[in-house]
Amino acid sequence: MDESLSNRSVLFRYCRIAAVLVVLFSSFSVHAQKFIGTRLEHLPADYNLSLLEVEVVAESEDWVSFEQLVPNLGMGEGVEWMRLTLDPMTENGKLIEIQNAGIDDLTCFMVCDGKIIASYPGGIMNTGGDGHQFGTYPSFPVPLVECNELHALFRMQSNKPMIVPLRIAGPRKVLEDAHQRDVLFALYAGVMLVMLLYNLFLFLSIGDRSYLEYVLFIFAVGGTQLVLNGYGFIFGADQLPWLNLRLTHLFGVFSGLTTIVFVRNFLRLSRYVPWLNKLLNVYFLFYLLALLLAVVGRLEWSYQLINFCAAGTFLIIPGTIITMRKGYSPAKYFLLAFTVFIFAVVIFVLKDAGVIPYNAWTFYALPMGSAIEVVVLSLALASRINQLKRESVQAREEQLRVSQLNEQMVREQNSVLEERVAKRTSALESANSNIQNTLDELQSAQQQLVQSEKLASIGQLTAGIAHELNNPINFVASSAQSLRRDFEDLTQVIEKVKGMDPMDPGLKEEMIQLKEMFGSLDIEFTQREIEELLNGIEDGTKRTSEIVKGLRIFSRMDGDNFTMAQINELLESTLIVLRSNLKDHAVVEADMGTDLPLVSCQPGRLNQVFMNIITNASQSMEDSGLAVEERIVRISSKTVESIGQSWIEVRIKDHGVGMTEAVKAQIFDPFFTTKAVGEGTGLGLSIVMGILSDHNAEVDVDTEEGVGTEFIIRFPL
Repeated sequence: MDESLSNRSVLFRYCRIAAVLVVLFSSFSVHAQKFIGTRLEHLPADYNLSLLEVEVVAESEDWVSFEQLVPNLGMGEGVEWMRLTLDPMTENGKLIEIQNAGIDDLTCFMVCDGKIIASYPGGIMNTGGDGHQFGTYPSFPVPLVECNELHALFRMQSNKPMIVPLRIAGPRKVLEDAHQRDVLFALYAGVMLVMLLYNLFLFLSIGDRSYLEYVLFIFAVGGTQLVLNGYGFIFGADQLPWLNLRLTHLFGVFSGLTTIVFVRNFLRLSRYVPWLNKLLNVYFLFYLLALLLAVVGRLEWSYQLINFCAAGTFLIIPGTIITMRKGYSPAKYFLLAFTVFIFAVVIFVLKDAGVIPYNAWTFYALPMGSAIEVVVLSLALASRINQLKRESVQAREEQLRVSQLNEQMVREQNSVLEERVAKRTSALESANSNIQNTLDELQSAQQQLVQSEKLASIGQLTAGIAHELNNPINFVASSAQSLRRDFEDLTQVIEKVKGMDPMDPGLKEEMIQLKEMFGSLDIEFTQREIEELLNGIEDGTKRTSEIVKGLRIFSRMDGDNFTMAQINELLESTLIVLRSNLKDHAVVEADMGTDLPLVSCQPGRLNQVFMNIITNASQSMEDSGLAVEERIVRISSKTVESIGQSWIEVRIKDHGVGMTEAVKAQIFDPFFTTKAVGEGTGLGLSIVMGILSDHNAEVDVDTEEGVGTEFIIRFPL
């Protein structure tokens, strides 16, 4: 209930931020600027301009008038010409402004009675070069001249769609509007920067990779909107013509790539919607191709490919719905955010196509949509953290259940062992009457030695687990005592507050006493200490769960039954058991292969194999003269395929004293040992060979005296 109220409070706060952004963007009315596209004329695309001078172009009779207030010339590789007829009496001294910051090459020629009297550069490749640009949009002054016919002739070329929202206004009006746009986009950039820094802080605090991916996503989306609206200079691109010409394409690619990475990991598409996850991989490659095209100069192709890939974002909506129906609650916030953004994209595209009016809502649809998307996605990330906490609680409950089950299995195992020992002891006592009984007794003694080796392994397990469990349990116990003291302090404050009467005239004095109590008890320190103690208890619990999991795998009582198991899990559980015994003797370096197939085996017996070999490797380096940090036991596993056969290969290598060929030939013989009398039974590797033979596994020993030894075990698949 409390979590639901907290989520609702955060949602209301983000909704207020989104509402403020909508009001700010809509406060600037594009509709009131009276675009004059119907006064513009355009030369047909097949008009041969290469043989004509500018003055000849101005006097051509092939001009065609536009019917739209905001003409859209589409995308083309050639040069486009437009003409605007001016009134030299009423419009001189005013500014012609084209509210499109994305035209690559733009030049305005002022033609008076068929003669060029002025020319002004504009566009991305020469913005502001001669002081003819006010704000982020190119603008050109109408000259103060006397002439019968005054024309503004525009020569333009761009690798992006050429949309021409053109108006004529006084310099003051143009400057005021430019200033207002700057303020609005400064607020937009501020909101995006705050969200970026906030989520970067969360990433550094929590360590969840989703927050880093979201930070990159915010930068890409915000940067794209700033570049599209003429603020690319804040990235320093205006000083680099090559980069300035491609900045829109680069941000488009970066935005697409970060969106794919963020969406895949946040929505867990590989788990919930595998087909969409694979499809987004294809779009990822398309974006990289678009980047390559932009670098080599195929800007039109790159722009078209980026737009094609951007259309793929519509597929995220059904993928989000599928994820939400499978019980992933953060998907509902994600669905809201992307629905708003895609709705804004549709409005923006329809506005450029002339289907809907060109006004404040349609003009600022993308910035508003992206800002709302960013704040709602922040709420989605918060919901995701809550989801992970719930899953963690469920996992701990399951681990506790498994731990209790394992404890019961261990008790049953001890009972079975005691029963077997009793039976064998009885058999030994009745075998002393004759020679055959003597031989039986010798065989039984050998079996007892084998059992002793197994019990020694169990002793190692018990000692290691007891030591590993003792540290986190002691820490949890001490933390619980500290928590009790902190709660006693808080209880004093609570009892004091409960005893206050709102109608009591002496309430003010009681409040002063309460404040003094806060100071004497140092409540702020107590709150911080409680948080730290809870974190410590949680860490101790996780460590205990990890140890119990390793014990569960290591101590599986499968008997003579074969079952499917993961070799890596068996190795890892053995290392957990041996961690305490090895830490003062050797350093273990593990390089486990990924995606190893399951093998049919007896897991408990294989754990004994790995324990014996790893322990021998550690002991072999004690007389090598190396420091502990230089005594390295390297363990690796991988899948090998050769000549139509495949197997899992496990390597255990040490830098110990090695063996001679004579010693190597006897290491698997029963009772053979190189240790001093009383330090070993000589059965460890003999038992290893017997277990591996039962598993049809091969073992090779690569050793060199004074260099070290490597055991290579191959399990057939």
